[in-house]
Amino acid sequence: MSPAMRSPTDEAVAALEHGWPAWQIWTVPTWDGHKRATIWCARRWDWQPGQPVLNAYSADELVEYLEEASS
Repeated sequence: MSPAMRSPTDEAVAALEHGWPAWQIWTVPTWDGHKRATIWCARRWDWQPGQPVLNAYSADELVEYLEEASS
């Protein structure tokens, strides 16, 4: 995707991936019953079944989880 076509969410995912290169990061659009929401997800690139997948309600919350998981 060209930089001109990236959304703010795409930019945030790219920044997180740059800061956390061992982690695959993506978002899942969802509906919380009243409005559109985004779930932020991450798992290590060497992830194996049974290992955790991180889920957060914001990019900032995901960073907190990444810091915890990486310590």
